[in-house]
Order: sequence, then C-alpha cells, then structure tokens
Amino acid sequence: MIGLYPAIQHYAEHYLPVANRYCLYIEEVGNPDGIPLLFLHDGPGKGIMADDRRLFDPKLYRIILFDQRGCGRSKPYASIEDNTTQHLLQDISTILSLLDIQRCVLFGEGWGATLALLYNLLHRDKVQGLILHSLFFARHQDLTWQFSASGGAAQLFPDHFDRFIRRANGNDYAALLSSYSQLLASDNDIEKMTAAKAWVEWQAQIGNPHPEFRSKVDLIDADVALSMSTLQCHYFSQNCFIADNYIFQRLDSLAQVPMIMVHGRFDISNPLGPAYELCQRLPLAQLFIVPYAGHFDCEPGMIDALRKATELMAEIITFEFVSD
Repeated sequence: MIGLYPAIQHYAEHYLPVANRYCLYIEEVGNPDGIPLLFLHDGPGKGIMADDRRLFDPKLYRIILFDQRGCGRSKPYASIEDNTTQHLLQDISTILSLLDIQRCVLFGEGWGATLALLYNLLHRDKVQGLILHSLFFARHQDLTWQFSASGGAAQLFPDHFDRFIRRANGNDYAALLSSYSQLLASDNDIEKMTAAKAWVEWQAQIGNPHPEFRSKVDLIDADVALSMSTLQCHYFSQNCFIADNYIFQRLDSLAQVPMIMVHGRFDISNPLGPAYELCQRLPLAQLFIVPYAGHFDCEPGMIDALRKATELMAEIITFEFVSD
C-alpha cells in the first residue's frame, strides 16, 4: 500500500467574490512552478478536505483547491440562489484567470468529474488532461438509480432505502426529491437536520456499505451534511441543469484529451459500467478499476490508484512538453 503523501499546508489562499453574492475560498498547495492542477470536489456540496491535498506529489504539481458555491469555507453557506452547473463552470474560468493559469489538469471526484468533463467540452484549449474518479454523468438514469424505489441502489439496499424515504411523501424520483427539498428548507431546525442526516446516511450507504466507512457518517459535520443534502437535492431535482445524456452525446469533443479514470468495482452510488463504456469509446482514455473499492477516495486501494494516476498524468504532460 502506497498511501497518501505527507500532510502539507497551503502556501497561498484567496477569497474570490463572484456573482455579487458568493465569496469562493481557494487555496494553493505544492510547487508554485509545477504542473497546474485544479481539484474539483464531489457533491454538490461536499467541499474540500485537508487530505485532498495529499493525493498529489507536491514537487510535481501546483495544486489549486476551492470550495464550490454554498459549501466549505465559501460563503454564503448552503445557498441555492445563483447556484447552477453553469455558474460553477464559469467559476472555474474565473479562478484560472485570477491565478493566471492558461492550461491545467482537471482532477474531478464524483460530481467534480462531471464538472471536469463539462468544462473540457466548453474550453478544450484550457485543459491539459483529465484525472477522474468515481465518475458521475448526471443522466436521468444515474439519478433514478440512486433515488427511485425501482432503481438499482434501492434494490440492493431496500431496508436502507425504506429508512431514507420514511420522512418523504412518495418513493419515486421526482416525489422523493420534491419532498426532501421541502424538508431541507424547513424553518424547523430539528426537522431540517434530521432530513440532512438521513440524506448523507443514504449517500454513504451506497458509496461504500462496509462498516469501517459507514461508521464515519456519524463524524460528518452538521454543516457539511446540510450543504451536501441541500445542494444535491437542488441540483438533482433539476437534472443537474444539463440536458439528459449531454456528455455521452459529445464524446467526439473528448477524443483528444489525455484522460485517466479510476473507479471502484463496488461503487454502488455511481456504478462502473458508464465509466467503462466511456473508456472504450475514447482513444486516449485509460481506466484503472480498483477491485474492492467503493466510491470514496479515502479507501486504501483507491488512494494508491489515484496516486498512480496523478504520477502517470505528470509523465504524459512532461512527454508532450518535451515533444513540442
């Protein structure tokens, strides 16, 4: 087992006002003269964690991490106003401009992988490569898989799904998200936080049902639970603000970008199949399947695979630079 790189502190931090409403928290870690890499966290609403810095060789990379709108140290907290996929994609461009970065590697986990793929479709000239793990494609079928009684996740964990929908009216995708939207917007703090906890418990269960990871749910900060549940419910009820199957209908635009994907074989939240299909259809894509891993990057096998992916991407980019 390789494990994470040693703990490291940021060498710079920024607070960036956007949209006359939000202030984004940004930090820079590693080598200021290294390969620029922008870290796009999972969620929506998860925020960045200290260990996220430790996935990358600090001698090779200039690592930029930021909390997306409404979560982490960005303000205001758990806000859904002016908070859409299109806003987040614009924020990426604003951050790169602020830091005078012309091209970079995008590293995306889960929802962050969605953003990375979408950003590449919009701004291919700004992307050197993509490192993606636990890929989520924001299709209707991906959402109903997680949030419908007839979906695959509910079929695998019917008892946990029953607990998840206990406070909701209806068990189909639309009714469930509508009901949770109301609960999470409640003026009753107890009702709101009870719903938030139920939401993150369901997400954790389908991310990795192993008791070692399930026990970590109790350690999730109440603010993180609220931002994740509120923003995920907001985005998912709007099909993540993109047309259905948007990414797979535009694969020609992804054909020339170096792409390394890492996916756990037992990721119930975002099953392996779509990532495997993507790899088969893109000539420059590589896929590392982690045998016993689920969704989370804190799993030992996933950590090792992600480290190898970041090291391989650095080799690819260095080779391209020398060749040019």
